[in-house]
Amino acid sequence: MDAYLYLISASYVSQAKFRDLAETLIRAAPCTADAVRLEASGDGMWHALDALTAQGATRIELRPIGLPFSQSLQKWLPSAAGSWLDRQGPSAPNLFMAAALQADTRVVHSAARARVALTRIRPQTNGERGKGWDTPPAFRHHLLVCTGPRCHLKDAPSLVEAMKAELGRARVRSHCLVTTTGCLFPCNAGPVIVHYPHGNWYRVADLNDIRTFVAQALRANTIPKHLLIHQTEDHHEPA
Repeated sequence: MDAYLYLISASYVSQAKFRDLAETLIRAAPCTADAVRLEASGDGMWHALDALTAQGATRIELRPIGLPFSQSLQKWLPSAAGSWLDRQGPSAPNLFMAAALQADTRVVHSAARARVALTRIRPQTNGERGKGWDTPPAFRHHLLVCTGPRCHLKDAPSLVEAMKAELGRARVRSHCLVTTTGCLFPCNAGPVIVHYPHGNWYRVADLNDIRTFVAQALRANTIPKHLLIHQTEDHHEPA
């Protein structure tokens, strides 16, 4: 069975807008299909490949969606998919990576001439300023959670929601400002959480790690050393 997996790169898009696009792509596909985001939220590519394989897919095309599509993602995704393939054994499906959409001039020309709805823009004093965005909220702990493509692949989106739930359960949610980010480094040690003002970097891979981090780093004010991967110092490490 043939299948398409659409890989959508769109960080600042709501879940509702993503679902609309994903459903449109899946309906238009000539075969069984699924769609995942590469950043921010939702199931990652490996989960989607597992699901398509379980449905009986023997040939899967990975089709990037984004205009233009990141050249670094285009280069990295075949390796990430190859890592999944390496764990599948002899019954693994055949995987193929499609070229980015900008390689097809018809797609670019269509975007340039697309007939879409227009909204008249009126003068608006300080229109770039948002309500309530003048000062940071009150917090004691600033938690930076990487949801870039490499951490996303390793379930960082699920960890964000699990982290917020655990903070609530531990009754420290009001003390924490949780900020999702793009790549924080080091990608190979992800999923990564950085805890400021302490400057401690942790690898938090699952719910047990989250509970340990919250109990020790936030409630007991200690360092869960088995999760610690880096500490920010006064000096800077060489590039």
